[in-house]
Amino acid sequence: MQKRIDAVNAYIQSREEVKLYELEKLLPNVSAMTLRRDLDQLEKQGEIIRIRGGARSIKSLSKKMIREDVYSGRMLENPEGKKAIGRKAAMLVEENESIYIDSGTTAMCLAERIPDITLAVLTCAPNAAIELTARKKVEIVLAGGRLSKDNYSISGLVTADFINNTNIDTAFLSTSGFTPETGFTSGSLSECEMKKAVISKAKKVVLMVDKHKIDVRHMFTFAQLDDIDVIVTDEPLPAHILKLVKEKNIKII
Repeated sequence: MQKRIDAVNAYIQSREEVKLYELEKLLPNVSAMTLRRDLDQLEKQGEIIRIRGGARSIKSLSKKMIREDVYSGRMLENPEGKKAIGRKAAMLVEENESIYIDSGTTAMCLAERIPDITLAVLTCAPNAAIELTARKKVEIVLAGGRLSKDNYSISGLVTADFINNTNIDTAFLSTSGFTPETGFTSGSLSECEMKKAVISKAKKVVLMVDKHKIDVRHMFTFAQLDDIDVIVTDEPLPAHILKLVKEKNIKII
């Protein structure tokens, strides 16, 4: 596995920008899904940046380009699945509630689907807050803290302290990965602590999980299945995960 990933990385570094179909030709015996996972791993290692249909070498990008491509690249990954999750999650929003909307591309798809009803929305995502300004009846509260330029997320001790003084009816959270062993995970400690604070204050917790996050784990765990009430996903869960979710009486949408 590592030899294959190293070969993929070497090819991208030599070409600077590579499309997925080129990698499929380079490694005809490796599935497209496996290659996508290899690219995800290389992105986590800081070797590449994912772009639509492929990847670029980090070395070929200026710092400005990196900041622009990280979020836009994620937005282009599984866009239809994320939109489907956004539509489904929006159906759970009830009038006169206080809800929390997480940061990230999947959560942004939910923000775009929020109806113009009497609603209080707390969010740590400035782009989601701006999107919601188009709704006249929605009250928007933007948490303060440190802004990540990579994913437009506000987090940190200030954010967690702010959230600890709020009351949330329904929290809509996104995740960077999920495995039965590690639970729901994030690569950022500050974002992890912020998500934990949200879960502790919410009556109901909705986890939005697209297919690319299943069987992926990151360094920091912010929740286990016992902390979740509803899972919204774009595709049926794998059998081994579905069994665990049903055992916990978690609603699946």
